[in-house]
Amino acid sequence: MKNLPQKSGLQENLPQESGLQENLSQESRPQKNHYQEVRTRKMPDFFRPLRRRMGRRARFHDYMAPGYYLITATAIEGDFQLRRLSVMPNISPERLKSEGMILPVLTPLGKKIEAEIRALPLYHPLLAIKRYVIMPDHIHFVLHVKERLTRKLGSELAGFFGACTHALRDHAKLPDSDLQLFQPFHDQIIFNFPQLDRSIKYVEDNPRRLIYKRKHPDLFKCRLHVIIGNREYGLMGNIFLLREVYLLPVRIHRRWSIEEFDSYEDECIKSIEQGAVAISPGIHPREKAIMNIAVQMGGYVIKLTDRPLTNRTKPTGKLFDLCIEGRLLLIAPWAARDDKPQKSGYKEFHNMNDMAKEIAEMPAEIRMKILEVIS
Repeated sequence: MKNLPQKSGLQENLPQESGLQENLSQESRPQKNHYQEVRTRKMPDFFRPLRRRMGRRARFHDYMAPGYYLITATAIEGDFQLRRLSVMPNISPERLKSEGMILPVLTPLGKKIEAEIRALPLYHPLLAIKRYVIMPDHIHFVLHVKERLTRKLGSELAGFFGACTHALRDHAKLPDSDLQLFQPFHDQIIFNFPQLDRSIKYVEDNPRRLIYKRKHPDLFKCRLHVIIGNREYGLMGNIFLLREVYLLPVRIHRRWSIEEFDSYEDECIKSIEQGAVAISPGIHPREKAIMNIAVQMGGYVIKLTDRPLTNRTKPTGKLFDLCIEGRLLLIAPWAARDDKPQKSGYKEFHNMNDMAKEIAEMPAEIRMKILEVIS
């Protein structure tokens, strides 16, 4: 986003990292050996069912060590809006993303929270805020722990969240209340620089994402336990892609020669040019390439995913933009239960290709009847 006021709820005037480009000491890099050791456990903590309070810490992680985190804190329910989001009328998705046409307005309470975010490094010199954004009911910030702390990160941030609560009580004129502004915060540990890059972009893109989710709620609605054929699926995105007459299952065989790969890709491109909707889990690199070509050509795609879809699922990156444009349908072959990642291996991915073919070969009239039930 460009040309935002300095205090807009989205910090833009931060020093440029050199590599995200910052030269970290050896201690501040991800603890590779420790992380690899954790992955050998039968059930790591981050695979366990999520709790609603979103305040769980990773038991395997040293919260005093240098590193990066994406911190999220959600405000309690009530009339405590931190920011109002609006957008100039008749703005295309491209201009909204590239020219920063979002009009950010912090509420009086939101301005106090922004002041506390900016003051955090002053009280804690070992902490640095790389990006932050204040949303109507929550905040995100990318936090850098520059050197080893003398106490755990949660203790370091306790004063910040206490100051935010004090700002709420002062704003609501309830000095003697035990009201807390934020629920226990959630931290996402950032293990490498590509993940850091994605986290920063996620923070910057949050206002645009919320605006379009509000404008197009049907495109981000998760439809669970949908029966297609004899299988149960979860759906998210443009469900009306199922009524297209020509669904093209994109499936590569690993033993093909390069010539066979190229010939199959050319055939798929010709079909997409004629209006076919590509459907595939996109497992093989050449399958992904064909799906990407379909997107670049302005086509529509149906992607099978090995992750269960839930009411809390949020498409990210390019998938989000495709949802906005109505050019994507996500299909999860497994119904969401306990928010657990499902077992995925060669057999499961092979089955997903079979599912894509099964859906594509199903008569369009039958798929349209399915839409009548769920739409």
